[in-house]
Amino acid sequence: MKKLMFIACFMALAGGGVFAQTLTIYTEDAPPYNFIGKDGKTTGLTYEVVMEIQKRIKNTDPIQVVPWARGVNELDTKPNVLLFSMARSGERNPKYQWIGPVAEMTFAFYSKASSKVTVSSLEDAKKVNYVGVYLNDIRDQILTGQGFKNLDKSNDTVTPIKKLMGDRLDLVASSPDEIGLLLKEAGYKVTDVKFQFVFQRIQLYITASKATPPTVVKTWNDALDAMKKDGSYERIFKKYLPDSPLPAPAITTF
Repeated sequence: MKKLMFIACFMALAGGGVFAQTLTIYTEDAPPYNFIGKDGKTTGLTYEVVMEIQKRIKNTDPIQVVPWARGVNELDTKPNVLLFSMARSGERNPKYQWIGPVAEMTFAFYSKASSKVTVSSLEDAKKVNYVGVYLNDIRDQILTGQGFKNLDKSNDTVTPIKKLMGDRLDLVASSPDEIGLLLKEAGYKVTDVKFQFVFQRIQLYITASKATPPTVVKTWNDALDAMKKDGSYERIFKKYLPDSPLPAPAITTF
């Protein structure tokens, strides 16, 4: 009888979440997906999606805003780490577990509006003096992998914009979804830059470290799927990207 009571108590506690997996959850300051607002509070498309998932699965682990390089290092070296928003690529695909997609991004080159630089291919972009990228971001990895030797790498997303406008860069690698917000944060307008050309399209995810239990990843994915079915995901998405289409089904082969 005592043994049965012990088992019953154990199951009750487990069901109540006492033995739920503790996660270390990281994000970065990269609008419109996750960023620190003027009020000092973290917000953004993926941030709100993550908060809603946490609410649904009764996870209360805090979300920490850290430099991207630190988040990736933790993701690479420790179990039970989540990082968002991460672009999924052929290089990254086998290294992590994926929750999503939560959005899609188009990557493009932008120059200063008054610049005489014109590029219409990756080869053209390789010939300019400097291209600004965010250190260890997917754009950094893509362009490095394409053989770019002229990348100027910064520890945040706004510094490349400031360098571009200060004539210290010829181009920045950004996206139509974020360039306006980054320019505004740096004190400029969208008309201060000139679009050059798109060099990559990619999906964004919440990423789990390889050693995170697959059951945790499935729980998060199931909650996200439920959000997509009941319309709550679309409401969050359209709040931040009202003119963008919802992401296509997950691309899993590269």
